[in-house]
Amino acid sequence: MGILGNLIKYIFRAFFRIVTSSLLFAIIGAGLVLLVSSVATGKWPPTPLTIAACVVIGLLAAYAAGMTVLVGTAIGAVRDAEQDVAKDVREVEGKK
Repeated sequence: MGILGNLIKYIFRAFFRIVTSSLLFAIIGAGLVLLVSSVATGKWPPTPLTIAACVVIGLLAAYAAGMTVLVGTAIGAVRDAEQDVAKDVREVEGKK
């Protein structure tokens, strides 16, 4: 597979992994804030300040998860590209 094919494969894989992990961690982060608030205060519904903290923590968790997946995918893409280049060099040299 050529460079363009690998690039397209990693772009689509990274996009869906980033979206999935970001949504998952945003829900987990926001849910934990609401759980801790409910247990600590003993009342429901949460206050507007709790909702604001919930949004901020959810966004930070989504950002952290997305960046982690992006860096991991970029490292994997570079590693695979390096292995493809090494394989092509071995083929040119006549070794297998």
